[in-house]
Amino acid sequence: MTILAALILLLACTSEAAADPGTIGLIVLSAVGASDVTLLTVGSATLSLSAVVGNVALTAASLALAVGANYLLAKPPEAQASTGQLTTRQPTPSRRRAYGRVKVSGSTVFSEVKPITGSGQLTVFRVVTLNQGEIDAFEEFWLDDNHVLLTGGTSGLCDHYTLGPTPHLAMDSRRGLPTETAYGTLVTNFGDPVWGANHRGDGVASVMLAASQPVDQNNFTNVYPGATAPNPRCVMRACKVWDPRDNAQDKDDPSTWQWSDNPVLHALDFHRHPDGLNLAPFDLTLFTASAIAEDWIPAANICDEDVFGEERYRCGGGYAIADDAPADVLATILATCDGQTYHRGDGGIGIRVGKTVAPTVVLDDKHILGYSELKKGDNIFLACNEVTAKFTSPDHDYQTIDAQPWRDEGDITERGTVLTKAIALPWVQSHSQARRLMKLAHARFNPRWQGTIATDMAGLACINERFVHVTISEGGLNLVNETFEIVPDSFQAIVGESGIRCTIGISSLDQTAFDWTAGEAGAPPPIPVELASLAFDNDRLAAVA
Repeated sequence: MTILAALILLLACTSEAAADPGTIGLIVLSAVGASDVTLLTVGSATLSLSAVVGNVALTAASLALAVGANYLLAKPPEAQASTGQLTTRQPTPSRRRAYGRVKVSGSTVFSEVKPITGSGQLTVFRVVTLNQGEIDAFEEFWLDDNHVLLTGGTSGLCDHYTLGPTPHLAMDSRRGLPTETAYGTLVTNFGDPVWGANHRGDGVASVMLAASQPVDQNNFTNVYPGATAPNPRCVMRACKVWDPRDNAQDKDDPSTWQWSDNPVLHALDFHRHPDGLNLAPFDLTLFTASAIAEDWIPAANICDEDVFGEERYRCGGGYAIADDAPADVLATILATCDGQTYHRGDGGIGIRVGKTVAPTVVLDDKHILGYSELKKGDNIFLACNEVTAKFTSPDHDYQTIDAQPWRDEGDITERGTVLTKAIALPWVQSHSQARRLMKLAHARFNPRWQGTIATDMAGLACINERFVHVTISEGGLNLVNETFEIVPDSFQAIVGESGIRCTIGISSLDQTAFDWTAGEAGAPPPIPVELASLAFDNDRLAAVA
């Protein structure tokens, strides 16, 4: 059987009733007699039949979700997840899970009032769940707007809500170990069946408050200025994740994992975790040794690179497991690193993050059969000379605030008007990082050229590529000669009697958009006086740690 016939058979298999990837690959590779047949070489890129098989077969089986940072460019900021700092009361609360460093509250799962054993003072007992799964550490405890210290570090009497030397509030915490320990205060004061030794909360991070009223009720508002027991919030290093760069960590043994705020490691965990996409059972197909070594590890290393005193890309945020769409969660993570997942030729899932990359594929007139809707990108309805963004600022109580807009002052002056587009970066916690991503968004909003090209078989070399260099000549003139970004999910290959025809959506992206200078970081939003007064000092934090 010829290669062309095998490809026809392959494309015919990619229907809703398609076989599994292994079956499809076996059919085609058996038909041509080898798995490493080279289809073509374009520039420095070589495409084998196995790459096409792996890509199309995986798409047919729908085993993975390929989304990228561009996904969020079309979504309004209002569509993003909340910060999770509110204390809620719901009959059936949604479980929440977080990555990186976050400030959160959660759902009240227990609230009772009774005299505390030994003192007789009426006391409010409350348990608030914070995270599904074990967290790495608690870093700060907050009650309403008070940063508090506890006598036992992560448990004990609170240094606020006192009357003279007498403390009236105690806190305790649990990190959500696989097998936890019940809150002793609740066991002592309630016991079974209300709260006994078996009420452990395995795998759920939580805090417990015991807020006692003063003996003299006239002093109640002196102890509790809000006239009620305060609501807890905690700054924590959230879920631990597998880092394949560390040989001491076993992907199948969470007890060996470590905390990280690297977005690539978060994306890898979200793909594999049962409370994410739950793809770990397909590790041998989707997260192959080659995929990890060639894609995930290099991408994680790029995120760790130093950019004027801070890591290139960091990430921190949480999601409601039952309520937030997995595509939105993954896209929000990838947006922090200009990331994009894709289907590799070996059937695995790969990842790319934002950094200057020289295209390995060059398509010119001898390969380009035609083009449609190829136009310069200065349409006033599409153009943008100001990008605004919201990010989460630790200096502003981990609230989502506005970054300094990225503006093209020359274009604003020339047009005489400001054309604004907004992006949302809720899991970005650095103003400089937000500005770098805004610069990239501005470049994507203003492509010099965009459209669709049709190519011969050479277009197959664009499978799994993010960038391609395109040159087009018309009437002896060099019409187009620049680097383009391939529009996600735009690639199509059609097999006909005359051969293979590819159509590819392209949008020019000047690689200088990835360049960065210290001056481009802009001015972070000022910290209001009332927030500055809430800031903790390092000595207090050291006492907690």
